[in-house]
Amino acid sequence: MMEQKYKYFPLYVKMEDVHIVIFGAGTIAARRAAALAKTPCRLTVIAPECGDGMQALFDQWQERIQYVKDRYHPGCLMEEDMDVVIAATDDPAVNEAIYRECRHREIYVNVATDHKLCSFYFPATVEVPESELLIAIASRNANAQTHQRVRELREKIEQGFGEKLS
Repeated sequence: MMEQKYKYFPLYVKMEDVHIVIFGAGTIAARRAAALAKTPCRLTVIAPECGDGMQALFDQWQERIQYVKDRYHPGCLMEEDMDVVIAATDDPAVNEAIYRECRHREIYVNVATDHKLCSFYFPATVEVPESELLIAIASRNANAQTHQRVRELREKIEQGFGEKLS
């Protein structure tokens, strides 16, 4: 019997016509939205309030990011047509409820503050615009212990290109 080596598998996904819903509009949600706004996906942010970072993204990408001033409530995922959900609220119980509803509906979900509640996660990335390279770095099991090592490797790659790129 073959040994399983990877809990997660690195995969680049075509983002055209993908609808991503982000619950929350704070710092972490803004980081996720900023990365996703560089792709041709459709983004909807649902939050009762908007942080400064997310507001700056709305101003910059107003034609790409829809903001819905609301909050998560059980069953609201039935109202939306989405492919991927990111739970980045400041309430762990709400994030877990979003996770459970997504898993029930077979929607890929990332809970930004709990790697155990993720069907996918965001790798560290380095962009090299002049060569159109996008380098993704991740640990094979997405655990907190390797997060620092991934960050250090990303920084070394950035230094190898001579400047901070991402």
